[in-house]
Amino acid sequence: MSEKFGNDKRQLTRIRSKIPMKYEKFDPLSKVVLSKDTLTKDISSGGILFESEEIFPLGSELKVTLFLPGLDRDITVNTKIIRVEETESGKQFAVGATFIQITDVDKQEIVKRIEQMDIRKLLEVVQKKDASDLHLTTGYPPILRIQGKLEALKMEKIDSEDMKRLLFSIMSDQQIAKFEETKELDFGFSPSPTSRFRVNIHQQRGSVEGAFRSISAGIPTLAQLGLPPVVEDLARQKDGIVIIAGPTGSGKTTTLAAMIDLINHERRAVVICLERPIEYLHTNINSIVKQREVGIDTVSFSSALKSSLRQDPNVILVGELDDPETIKTAVIAAEAGYLVLTSIHAPNTSQAIDRLTSMISMEYKKQILSQLSRCLKGIVTQLLLPRQDGKGRVIASEIVITTDAVRRVLRDDDMVQMANIIQMGGAYKMQSMADSIRKLYESGIINGETAETFSLEFKRYT
Repeated sequence: MSEKFGNDKRQLTRIRSKIPMKYEKFDPLSKVVLSKDTLTKDISSGGILFESEEIFPLGSELKVTLFLPGLDRDITVNTKIIRVEETESGKQFAVGATFIQITDVDKQEIVKRIEQMDIRKLLEVVQKKDASDLHLTTGYPPILRIQGKLEALKMEKIDSEDMKRLLFSIMSDQQIAKFEETKELDFGFSPSPTSRFRVNIHQQRGSVEGAFRSISAGIPTLAQLGLPPVVEDLARQKDGIVIIAGPTGSGKTTTLAAMIDLINHERRAVVICLERPIEYLHTNINSIVKQREVGIDTVSFSSALKSSLRQDPNVILVGELDDPETIKTAVIAAEAGYLVLTSIHAPNTSQAIDRLTSMISMEYKKQILSQLSRCLKGIVTQLLLPRQDGKGRVIASEIVITTDAVRRVLRDDDMVQMANIIQMGGAYKMQSMADSIRKLYESGIINGETAETFSLEFKRYT
């Protein structure tokens, strides 16, 4: 690779995009011009990358015709070969060519196309508008979630082909192959050193679509999240299991990251984080923090959890309890003297336990409840509520600390008593969701309408 190409690559925005193209070259043997149709691998305003079975001499020139989707004419440019490398398959060559003759009008068309297909620019908008999520849905313009409400950007609708190019532009060949096999893919993406997103690529009615969750560059403390001090006490436990519950998008991952960060600052421990995908990045401070991503570093939560028990851990984070084997192993680890931090999708404490046990066969349900009564340290259920000042959202939380009464309820599978235990558990730093919402309203953090709406919504599930 020439130095010039290296500099161009750093300065020009390049996108992965399979754009139809044709190249022509003069064959000195037959004295005729040969042409071949292929696809670009990526494109910038200064050049293209494509794959070919032919070896091109560095410095040789090619006449290239590009067929940009949505443009009612072709773009023909003269290019010079500046890079030829063998691909991993060993059957083709990656060919880099720089534009040496192109009209200003054609160059602007390519730049326009790159801007439309550069997802990094969309993610910059997400950050500027302080949105929590970006939804890319076929047939609609990009849609942001800002303070819990959906807001469509004033942009063109994205068709299915453009959507596929847009999303595939940030995926590796291996990720694309895996998605095409499973039709689902989760991964973390950092468009810049100061931004990070959790990405889910999925398929709907035959079209590829994506959801992006913005992740704060820094890890907030539990106090900054608005969680009561007792949650810090739970993070300081030496063993047992702590469960963070809540609906999708309620900040469970952020709370778990804050707990790990507290441990990392206060303890000399080996912390193993099993995540799908990795969202917050931890650096070793006082602890050794190992982050393993399901699908990349390990096959599944259950297999990684079993393996982690042989890696000398003190603390194990399990991103989500989502299958019977993971649940059983997590509980065994908690009983064996490790601190296990984990999450589960559930709207309240009782349903968190019900959902956990519902994934276990009936013959093991009583056993799991008995084990939980011995090793459960606490359950934090949280909701995200819009702030009255319009500056983001705030956590409302229900806190359950394991007492003799809670252990009895677990052993007897008598979850209907849990609400009364929480209400009477103030001396143990328990807190009901209703009390948490009321405190936020009385402090002026949320307004009356929000307090009433979320109190009624939470009550529906209790």
